[in-house]
Order: sequence, then C-alpha cells, then structure tokens
Amino acid sequence: MTQLRLVHGPLLLLLYQAAPLGVQQDSLGRYRVSVGYGTGQWEHEQFSCDGQLLSSTPVRHHSAGAQVDAWPNRQLRLTAFAGTTRSTVGATVATDPQYSSPLIAPYDGTFGGALMAYEGQKVGLGIGPTRLAGDGGMRTAYYLRFGKLDAGHLRIDVMTPNPALPSVGWGRIGIGVNDGHLRRVGGFMGVGFGPPDYNAKAGVIAEMHFPIVPHFTGQLHALTGSGENATQWNLGVGLRYDFGR
Repeated sequence: MTQLRLVHGPLLLLLYQAAPLGVQQDSLGRYRVSVGYGTGQWEHEQFSCDGQLLSSTPVRHHSAGAQVDAWPNRQLRLTAFAGTTRSTVGATVATDPQYSSPLIAPYDGTFGGALMAYEGQKVGLGIGPTRLAGDGGMRTAYYLRFGKLDAGHLRIDVMTPNPALPSVGWGRIGIGVNDGHLRRVGGFMGVGFGPPDYNAKAGVIAEMHFPIVPHFTGQLHALTGSGENATQWNLGVGLRYDFGR
C-alpha cells in the first residue's frame, strides 16, 4: 500500500504533462504597463452657416506616453494614462479669397486621464475623466462592450485610454477580438473619429496586439480617412508588459 502511494506523485505529474495543449491557463496579469507612440494628420475644417466650405487645414500630431492597467479582480479594471503631444499646422486652403486663416485649437502639451470599468462575462462598461492637452480641456471617457472580452465583441469607446491619445481615433465603434485576460493575438476593426473641434469625418481604424515573448505584447494601430483637401491618417506602435503568468 505504501508503494502505491509513492507512485501517486509521478502519475499525477505525467497526467498533467499529457493534458491537451488546448487547455490554457488564465494568463491574467493583475498589472499591465504600456508605452506607445503615434503620429498622424487630422484636417481642421470650417464651414459657413449655409454649409459651404470656407477653409481646410492639415494638422500633424505626434504623441507619446504610458498607461497602467490594474485588475483588482476579474470584473474590475482600473486604467490610468498620461503623455505629451505636439502639433504642426500646415498651409490653409481657403475656398473664399476674402476668408482669413481660421483659429485652430492647439493640442500641444501634456494629457492624461483614468477610467474605471466593469468587465462582466458578456457586458462591459466604464467611465472616467480625460484631460486633453492645450485648449482641449476636460472630457469624459466612455466604454461599452457587448460580447465576451476574450472572444469577438462589439465595442464603443469615446476618449479611450491610450498612451498616444491625440494621435489616434478619439472615438470608435467596431468589432474587437481577444482583448481580455488571455495573452494571445487580438485586435479591433471599425470606424474612428478625430478631434470633434476639427471635423466630423470618420475613418477606418484597425488595431492589433500580439505576444512577442513571455510577458511582452506588441501593439499596432492605424487609421485612414478622407478629408476635404487632405487625407486623414494615423499610425502608432506600442509595447505592453504583463506582470501575470
């Protein structure tokens, strides 16, 4: 009987090693730190009261920053982010020769914010304050999800936390995949919007994240859309470190 007990340990170890590879452990990292950089171009447009275009001005943005995500438990996510941005205003294209150059709200300086989100099995929602650089002032960030976080889901974000917020879509709606606890390839595809003070035109936005080595995840984002006289576009890269398994 004693000899049978002695083989229990090796048998259990063998059973564990022979388990199917499809069985994944929860790779929840209670803390995640991300850094990112983004650059792009929005178009500032001004229209007359009767809807006629008066001018269009391309505005280039470069942003960089950091973000921290904390998961006190599986249903609660806390996010904080901060960074800096600078912009360059291009030549104004005026359709009316008598129209003077418009006043373009600058977004140079530091930005930051926080968001608290409930992450249920099939529904997620969150809210938090966001301060934009320059004349952007305080805004409110919103987050809404329908569908499983670690699978396909419909997602809506307004002022979504991002280390390069001014150089990415400030609002978006679309389909997200694998954006939760499990560390695997995922992303987002949908429609994104730029600074509301510039225009109301939407662009196609795509994001992707993918494991590189244990604990490190790469991030890419891109946006493209038409303007009145200039193409609107954004590109960005990021790197995230997960403190979990």
